[in-house]
Order: sequence, then structure tokens, then C-alpha cells
Amino acid sequence: MNKKSLIIISVLFLIIIGCTRGEALGKEILKDEDLKSLNLEDMTEYRIDVELNKKNNKLYTGWQYTTFTNTSKETLEEIYFHLYPNAFKDLEDAPILMKGLFTDPMSYDKGYIDILEVSADDRNRDLQYSVTGKDDTILKVILDKPLEPNKRIELFLGYDAKLPNVKERFGYGLRTMNFGNWYPILCVYDEDSWNLEPYYELGDPFYSQTANYKVNIRTPKNMVVASSGSIVNENIVGDEKIYEIEGEYIRDFAWVASPDFKIRESKADNTLVKVYYLDEKNTTLKTAMDSAVDSIKTFNGLFGEYPYSQYTVVITEFPSGMEYPTLSFISNDYFSNGTKEILEQVIVHETAHQWWYSIIGSNQVKEAWLDEALATYSEVLYNREVYGEEKARDFYQENISNGFEYGKRYLGDDQTVNKHLSEFSGWDEYGILVYTKGAMFINQIDKSFGEEVLYRILKEYYKEYKYQNAKTEDFIRICEEVTGTNFNKLVDTWLN
Repeated sequence: MNKKSLIIISVLFLIIIGCTRGEALGKEILKDEDLKSLNLEDMTEYRIDVELNKKNNKLYTGWQYTTFTNTSKETLEEIYFHLYPNAFKDLEDAPILMKGLFTDPMSYDKGYIDILEVSADDRNRDLQYSVTGKDDTILKVILDKPLEPNKRIELFLGYDAKLPNVKERFGYGLRTMNFGNWYPILCVYDEDSWNLEPYYELGDPFYSQTANYKVNIRTPKNMVVASSGSIVNENIVGDEKIYEIEGEYIRDFAWVASPDFKIRESKADNTLVKVYYLDEKNTTLKTAMDSAVDSIKTFNGLFGEYPYSQYTVVITEFPSGMEYPTLSFISNDYFSNGTKEILEQVIVHETAHQWWYSIIGSNQVKEAWLDEALATYSEVLYNREVYGEEKARDFYQENISNGFEYGKRYLGDDQTVNKHLSEFSGWDEYGILVYTKGAMFINQIDKSFGEEVLYRILKEYYKEYKYQNAKTEDFIRICEEVTGTNFNKLVDTWLN
């Protein structure tokens, strides 16, 4: 996620900061070598039917089948899902990016998700469950039969949910409805057991596994949907429009809806790039499209080929930028002539997240720097490749180095970059450390070993961990193997 607008307000340390459907290309782009890290038979699968309420399209109903394989060595007696919409039931605790600008608590219309049914075996076995965790953001499903290692189960969840009236990842404004983190998503079971972290108000507190998605979205017939994955079919039946969407090997699924969306399309190598926008006369659309296309092409060469058929940039009323697999939310505030440079910068950052967060995942609660610092320094690399070394050097100095020097006066004694979200004092500290100091660590690698070595590191990292979840120690190991150098001192200086 790009936090530049927030950090400008709170820290002041950055100097700048008619629908046609494209051809589906995904299956022929994905190659066997891309999938070698995956056990395809064990892939989690989500099949979701979601319908907007005809009388109030801020309400929706979901019918969801989740097929899950126990890939651990333990026999499982419970399975857990995140219920992120419940974080918006109470304004005081809601993870709203610019909560201070929401000045009228009396008008807050809460968001939520109510679980109506949990069952297994094609809904033939009802299962016991409870909603627990901070702000009721965890669903605990109690299995009637223990799930042994390597065994597979299909769970059905039925639910009603509602968007809150906030311009957030999950929420709505005057013209767009944002469905980020909107459905029950499996918690990750790793060597630490189930990860049951709440929806923190800070950062992007998400951690998920690569999965396959088939999502059918029913909307009023005038609604236009931008989504993760690829829209493979779009039909109008009576007063409804039905979108059939597939997303292969993605770790989350998000969508945005508006009756006012228009679409432009272009190509970036083998990828169809789509920009969803609101106003035909907007003069920044070329900047948006060029930034998305140039980013895909640049990062294809630097990191490794983007494996999906489509990449979508959608204008929203979310106040910053937010990454989801094959989809980036970009604030409509950036779509003006006076903010073209910021628009480009934000799109480049969110596009870099398609590599660092989406294709290679990480635990963003415990190691937020790992995707954010890489995405931030990818902006420098983009400027180097597209505009030249001088522009890249100036960009780094103005947006990262100067920002850290100005911002560090607001830091306390603990300037650790690689720490749990709960250990940051707030957005100021988080932004300065995770984005800028983390990016300075990557710059130190660039300076010490040269750009070609840095590119080798990033390519090896991408090649080894695509579709997986990586850790800081994995990235450091790749650095040490490529450079033949012990990184203990660098890690202690910049991250610990």
C-alpha cells in the first residue's frame, strides 16, 4: 500500500509525493516452470457467489465453498477464517486510513459480516462454529471429524454483509464501492500454527496463501465491475448483470463496482492492462495507462515475467493506493493535472506490489518491510530504467533519503524496521521505518554491490519464492548467496 498522502499530512517529510472485455490470456502465459513451487493437488479453492441487494446495494449476500487441504503434519480439529468486515462495526476501532478526517461519528454507518451457515460435504453436514477474536474478526469452525495430514475438506459458508460508509479498502463513497477484504478468507497455518491476527489499524495487516478463485458477482445491470483475476463472462439477465470471474494462483480477491466506470485497455508484453476511470475528459488517463504499462514492462525485465493475463488499475475513493492480486486501487485525488507525478509514483508502487506481496507473499503483520521496502525501492529502479540514472538518483534523494533524515527526528530510541505491527507507535514511525529506512537498506545493497548484482538478487528471489510466502531470512539468504557476502552487519544496521 502507498501511504504517501497520509505521511505528508502527519509527518511532512516527503517533498512530492462503454465496457469492452479483453481477451483472456492467463493459461497460455503460465508455464510449467512457473508452477514448480506449487502442489497443484493441494491448492486451496474458493468458489463464491455474491449478490448485491437489489434495494440497497451496500448490502450483499455470499455463498462460498472453500476447499482446503491440511498440508501440515498435525491433525486439525478446527479451521479458522478471517472476517475482516467486522473490523468496521465500531468506528472507534475501525481500520480507517484517515480517521481524523471522518468528522461526524453520528453519521457512521457500520460495516459487518454475519455468518448464517457453516457446513461440509455439499451442505449435508452442519458444523459448529463461533465468531471470536478482536472485533469478531475470526471465524472458528469446529470439525466433526479431525482432518488428518494431506486430507482435503470442502466447507460451505453462507453470510450476509454490509459495506460501511467510509472511503476505505472496504467501504463506499459517492461513486464507487470498494470490496477489499470482503469475504471469509482462510487464516494461514504455518510453523507457528494458525495465524489469528486481527485487522490492525496500522499497515496492511494481511497474510494469506496462494489459491484458485471462481467468483460470480450479481449486480444491478447498470453496474460495472473491476476485479482481481479475469472477467471471463458477463451477461445481463433481466435487471441483473452477472460477472463470471476466474483468478488462478492468486492470494486474495478484491473488486470495485460503480455505475459510472469506463474502461481503457492496452498491452504490456503478454498482459492486458485495463484502467477503470470515471470521467471521460480526465486528462491524466494517459499518465495512468502509461505508468501501468511501463511498470509491467520494466519489472518484467528486472524481476521476472508477470504471470497473469490481466492487470487492472481502478480509480476509487480510497484516499491512497492499495494493492490486491492483479488489481490496484488508486485514489481519485491523484487524477488531476497538478498531481501527475504523484499518480505515476503511486501506480508504479502498487504495480511493484504485484511482485512483492502478490506473487511473492509474506506475513505483513510480522514483516511489513519485506514487501513495502521492495515496492518503494522498485520506484527508484523504475525511474532508472525509464528516465535514466540522474532521475533515479534525484528521486531517491528527494523521496527516500531526505524523507528519512527529516522524519527520523520523530522517532524514539527504537528504530527497528523488522518488527510486528503492534510494536510501531503509529503511522509516522511505521512510514519512516518500513518504507524509507527499509528502502535505504535495498539502496545500500545497490551501492555496495552494483545494480546488476541487485537485479540478480531480485530475480533469484522471485524465481525461488513465487506463489509462496517468504520471510526476511529467505531474502537475506538469497542476498548472501548471490554476493558471497555475510549480511549480518547490514541487517543489524538497517533492519534490526
